[in-house]
Amino acid sequence: MKHWLSGEGRVFELFLGSNTLTAWYLVGTLIFASLQFSKGYLHDSNFDGADFSNGVVDRASFKGSSLRGAIFQNTVLSGTAFADTNLENSDFTDSYMGDFDQRTLCKNPTLKGENPVTGADTRASAGCGDR
Repeated sequence: MKHWLSGEGRVFELFLGSNTLTAWYLVGTLIFASLQFSKGYLHDSNFDGADFSNGVVDRASFKGSSLRGAIFQNTVLSGTAFADTNLENSDFTDSYMGDFDQRTLCKNPTLKGENPVTGADTRASAGCGDR
């Protein structure tokens, strides 16, 4: 099931099993800043350009989702999986994730580009260095 949010300038609640995400949609951007979220299965969803800054995304799975241009600055990503996820132009500056999760993230072939909002290099911001 795909989860799409739209409707500029409104607050949305997205119900995912036992979890509810509340987001502010403003000028084409989903803002989840300071979000605290745990055990989410966010498979095959579109979070292009979403801002997860300063949040906690714990044990979430974004498998098959699109996170192009997403911002994870200063976000705790403990146990979060990005398998088969499009991460082009995303920013992971100062985010925290475990070593195993980071090694897996660095193998994602879409981990490239530069975030259009922050200007951060995607691979470098994820701590992956050059390929």
